[in-house]
Amino acid sequence: MTESPPETRLLYSRINENVSNTFVGGGFVGRCQGENNRLRADSAEQFQAAGIVNLYGNVVYEEPNKMQITATHATYFTREGRLYADGNVVATQLATGSTFSGPSIEYFRATPERPASRLVAPSRSTATMIEKDSAGRPTPPTYVIANRFEDAGDSLLMAWGDVQIDREKINARSDSASFDKVAEKSRLIRGARIVNRDTAQRFTLVGDTIDMYSTARKLDRVVARHKSTATSEDLVLNAETIDMRLKEQQLQEAFAFGKGRARATTPQQDVLSDSMRIRMADRDVREVRAIGDAVAIGTPDTLKIRTKDKDLLRGDSIFAFFDSTEALTGAPRPAAAPNARPDSGSGVKVKEIRALGNASSLFHIANSKGPDAPPAINYVRGVRIFVNFDTGAVRDVRVDSAASGVYLEPAPDSLSDTLPAKNPRTRGRGGAAPASSSPSGQAPRRPPQPEPDTQSFASLTLPAAPRRRS
Repeated sequence: MTESPPETRLLYSRINENVSNTFVGGGFVGRCQGENNRLRADSAEQFQAAGIVNLYGNVVYEEPNKMQITATHATYFTREGRLYADGNVVATQLATGSTFSGPSIEYFRATPERPASRLVAPSRSTATMIEKDSAGRPTPPTYVIANRFEDAGDSLLMAWGDVQIDREKINARSDSASFDKVAEKSRLIRGARIVNRDTAQRFTLVGDTIDMYSTARKLDRVVARHKSTATSEDLVLNAETIDMRLKEQQLQEAFAFGKGRARATTPQQDVLSDSMRIRMADRDVREVRAIGDAVAIGTPDTLKIRTKDKDLLRGDSIFAFFDSTEALTGAPRPAAAPNARPDSGSGVKVKEIRALGNASSLFHIANSKGPDAPPAINYVRGVRIFVNFDTGAVRDVRVDSAASGVYLEPAPDSLSDTLPAKNPRTRGRGGAAPASSSPSGQAPRRPPQPEPDTQSFASLTLPAAPRRRS
C-alpha cells in the first residue's frame, strides 16, 4: 500500500504471528507483491486468513494493457486472482477498447495456472465490441445485449439468453451466440434472425443456427442452417441450408441445399429443386439455377387470362434469367416500403427460362374472345425447352430434340340448349294459351337437360417424334 494518499487511515489488527486483518479509510491504493495490477477505492478491508480484500466506493481495478474495471463495490480474492465487482460495473479491455457494462462482473486474471484471463457477466449486460481493421483503425462498434456473458482471453465471447446484436447495417437476435474474434466468426443458435437495415438492399435471414464470417472485420458470408428462410425485396428463399455471399456489405449470391427441397419465390415464378444458386447484381435477382428434379411454377398473364391454374415447366435442371426496369431504362427503381411484399409491379422481370433434361412445359394461351373466355393449353416435352418472356408474359416456347406435345383449344359446347325458355303458366287477356295441356290442365314438363359443359376442348394430339435430333 505504498501508493496510498496522505489522508489514508489504517487500522492493523494482528491475530497471531502469521495472520492479521487490516482496515483502511481515507483512500486506498494497493497492489499484489511482484505484480503490476492495482486496486483503488475510498476504503478497504483485508482479511489475511481468508485471502479476501473488500473494496468500497469508487473502486478501480487496473491491469496494465489488459483490463480496467470500475464499480461501486468489489471483492478481490488474492489466492485465486479473482475480482467480483457489483454496482454500475464497467469493464474495459484496454487492448481493443471493448467494454462490458452491467450490474455485476466477475474477472479471473491470468496466472501461471490459468494462462488466459476470463470475464463473466452473470446478469443481463451490454457488451460493446470494438475491432480494428487491417490498417489498425477502429471499426464501427458492435453492441451485444444478453442475460449472461463469458469472455475468454479477449478472443472468444459467449452470450446466453435473449441475445440482441446491433452491428453496422445489421440487427440480429437468438437464444445464444458466440464470437470468435481471432477467426472472425460468429454463431447464433436457436431462433436466430438477421435483418439487414441497409435501405439499398433489405433482406431478412431466419434459421435455427446462423454463422457469420468476416474478413478484415467486414462481413462477407452468412450461413443459415435447419429450416432456413431468406427474404429480400424480390426473392423469398426456403431451404434446409442457405449460404449467402456478400461483397462490400452487398449480397452477391446465395446457395440453397440440404435435406428436403429448396424453393425460390419471385414476383412471377416459383422454382423448386434439390439445390439452387441465386446470383444478384445491382441489388436485383439476375439468375436462378435450380438443379435436381426442378420445377418452375408461373402465373399466366392476368390481363389476358383469368384462371386458377398455373403454368408449369419441368426438367432435371432449370435456369431462370431476370431483367430489371433499372437495367432496361436506366432509371433508378423506387425504394420499397418497409416489410413490403413482392408483387407483379416489381422492377425485376423474368426474361428467359431454360429446362434441361427430360423437359416438359404446360402454358396457357390467351383466348381471342377475351380474358373471361377459357384459355387454350399448350403442353410439350423434349430434351430441352427454352421459354422467352415479354414483359412477364410468355412470348414463345422452343423445344430442342425429341419434341412432342398436345395443343388444346376451347370450343363451344354443341349439346347446350340455345332455345329461349318459355313460361307455360303465361295467362291473362293478353297472354297466349299453351300449345297443349295435360288432362289436369297443367303444362307438360320438359325432360331434364344435361348441364352445359362450358369448357369442352377440341384436342389435337401430336404423335411422338422419332428418337433423333431435330
